[in-house]
Amino acid sequence: MPVPEQQEHVAAGLTICTFDVRDYGSLVRVSNASFPDEPRTAEEWSYEDARLDRSRYHLERHIAVDTRDEIVGHAGLGHMPWNFHPHKYWVEVCVHPRHRGRGVGEALWARLVASLRARGARVARSHIRADHIDGVRFAERRGFVEVMRKWESRLTVGAFDFERFQPLLDRVLACGVRMTTLADERARDRDSLHRIYEMEQEISRDVPLPDDYTPIDFTTFLDHAVTTPLALNDAFFLAVVNGMYAGLSVLSKAAAGDWLTQGLTGVRRPFRGRGVATALKLKTIAYARGYGAREIRTYNEINNAPIVAINEKLGFIRKPPWLTYAKELEG
Repeated sequence: MPVPEQQEHVAAGLTICTFDVRDYGSLVRVSNASFPDEPRTAEEWSYEDARLDRSRYHLERHIAVDTRDEIVGHAGLGHMPWNFHPHKYWVEVCVHPRHRGRGVGEALWARLVASLRARGARVARSHIRADHIDGVRFAERRGFVEVMRKWESRLTVGAFDFERFQPLLDRVLACGVRMTTLADERARDRDSLHRIYEMEQEISRDVPLPDDYTPIDFTTFLDHAVTTPLALNDAFFLAVVNGMYAGLSVLSKAAAGDWLTQGLTGVRRPFRGRGVATALKLKTIAYARGYGAREIRTYNEINNAPIVAINEKLGFIRKPPWLTYAKELEG
């Protein structure tokens, strides 16, 4: 049984409790009811939490339990390693759709506010999908304002016209660009991982974020890009020019779905403007077709014009964007 917390502002019949690792299944149940088209698993969630360096980054979770001992909502706050500031935190509040409008979200938010104050937080940020009107209103009523938005885009793999883009891929390869994968490079050269990591960090600095990119360490890179259960090392595509890693485009498995997720696609600055990024994405689409994926899903900040343009050219269809909301906190 979860441990109740001492807290005011708790709705009638509701208890805010300290999260326990046995509660991941309930977190997934609440999350999947809220985002049925983006299901998660307890294994995926617990893997991510377990590999956060708690000596540097903070993470806490809380759950809302009703009179039937059912977990009806959850909340969390913590640091983002790739966008780290000791006094800036991400926050989330998620309430099961059947239990909204009863004060559950308010009670969870009050618990987060207490933690934020205790930690001397200056900024709280949250990610909300634009079509989740309840979530948008909840955030705006509490003083959050939009600071960034990302397009979610999806490509139906089976309908993609490879013949149309084959000449572009041929031109890139004819210019001396070699396409390979993380799996092949690891088999060829044990030291390749460090050079791939260095390239990934260099490219990541150019990805739009609310604050400047914070480099992650090599172990965190391995945990989230190479050894995670969702990793596909043979779908981690790399472009090589004159023996140097020039760009990458990465696919990973969905935790509980029939699609593949496209993570970072990027090219080092000296090699941009040559069609390399498009060629890399073409390799990922071919992989997805062979894998049997129904679609590819990706997320791009709306002002990241080069990648947005490539996605439009390839036929990705935009879905409701994800909004980044921020709230300045009193000192």
